[in-house]
Amino acid sequence: MNRLLIRAEDQYAQLFADVTGAKAIGESSAFYLCFPGTAERIAQAVPDAKIIMILREPADRAYSAYTFLVGREGLGFEEGLTREEERKQQGFEPMWWYKELGLYYGQVKHYLEVFGTQRVKVLLYDELFANPGQTLRDVFTFLEVKEDVVIDTSVRYNVAGAPKSPRLYALLDHFIYNPSPLEKCIKSLVPQHLRLAWASQVIGTFTRPVPMHPQIHAQLKAYYRHVHTARSYASADTCTAQGVLCRGCGEAGGFATPGLALLALSGAQHGAKAVTGTMQGRK
Repeated sequence: MNRLLIRAEDQYAQLFADVTGAKAIGESSAFYLCFPGTAERIAQAVPDAKIIMILREPADRAYSAYTFLVGREGLGFEEGLTREEERKQQGFEPMWWYKELGLYYGQVKHYLEVFGTQRVKVLLYDELFANPGQTLRDVFTFLEVKEDVVIDTSVRYNVAGAPKSPRLYALLDHFIYNPSPLEKCIKSLVPQHLRLAWASQVIGTFTRPVPMHPQIHAQLKAYYRHVHTARSYASADTCTAQGVLCRGCGEAGGFATPGLALLALSGAQHGAKAVTGTMQGRK
């Protein structure tokens, strides 16, 4: 992860080097919530930033992270859950924090406190998946930009699953994420947005979904339900803040302590302002 970390303002500004006259620009990372101080750095760099979060059911989010790490994760899912704290102490990146990234009530609440409820938009992954058009219109309204823009939502990015051919999958993964100098030259001939779409389609073609074991799924749901119940007793404001943390409350493994899928930053008319120490997602 360190090689993907953006620490310098000029390096961060390069993410927006091609932006001209846009009303709102933004970027995203799946780890902004879990890095301490990130909300404050965003607020300092882009005082009028608007924050968009997409929250996923926590047990599903945990397993999705596990399957996304295929080729790098050497443990079974159950053992990975058991050794999570040990790995965290050893410096494993947040992608391996399978359970903990679904426990971010305090982190979401912190963003609401830093930016205010009017500048934080919270969406649910299931709603985005079921009705992407309406969800995007809600986002456009929130960002105060045109709502009639047509966005292609047919491509699924970062598809997780087991490779149908481990050898071929490894070659594709290396070409996409760790290309040689010659491969970099070849990739540079294709616009980045097309590379992302094509890579996701190819990876998706060579992977197959592997369902979570029902017993592990039930244990995870019980774990999150227990944590939510404990927090409900400890905090009087568990179901406050524009309904962010209570959508789905009462359901086993509901969205009271959801898993993070995405946190996006949008700073209108600020150009490229740095949020130092945050992470650029894999492209």
